[in-house]
Amino acid sequence: MLQNTAGDARERLLAAAFEIATRDGVDAVSTRAVCTAAGVQAPSLYHHFGDRSGLIRAVVDVAFEEYFHRKDTATPVDDADPRARVAAGWDAHIAFALAYPGLYPAMYPTSGPLPSQVERSGALLRAGFDELKQAGALRPGITAALATNALRAALRGVAHAVAANPDNGDNDATSAVVRDALIHALVGDRAHN
Repeated sequence: MLQNTAGDARERLLAAAFEIATRDGVDAVSTRAVCTAAGVQAPSLYHHFGDRSGLIRAVVDVAFEEYFHRKDTATPVDDADPRARVAAGWDAHIAFALAYPGLYPAMYPTSGPLPSQVERSGALLRAGFDELKQAGALRPGITAALATNALRAALRGVAHAVAANPDNGDNDATSAVVRDALIHALVGDRAHN
């Protein structure tokens, strides 16, 4: 007979919480629902995560692991076209919000402290805009910091909107309109590397 190890229980709890949060949102992640889905008793959850908040933090960590994995393994975009680079990054972020609508608000909350992984995400975005600035691809007067802040604000707004209503048939068009307007405002028409 196979025995479940403590690590197995932790992984089952985390997988159950991740599934519930993805499907129904983080607010639906109750200790009872997670323990039932994982087939473990509540003391196991408290042993591994401390409390519900610790479990939610662990779920957000797993979501960011998936987010960065998707970014790292994404199909390369033509580096010679800065507009395509920005658009591809935008589209990947929106696709993630649509794939994980219940988790996205916990990853990028609109109030309170942000998860530490948001800094990593922002640093990657800033590095990309630093490269575009060095290449002369940003419009005159647009700094890498300004481009980063503008894109983050618009992207999070659209991502929250599509995550809140993932079945809306206008999500792709809404995202494209905002994305294209922002890219036009930030990246020059005759960008070069």
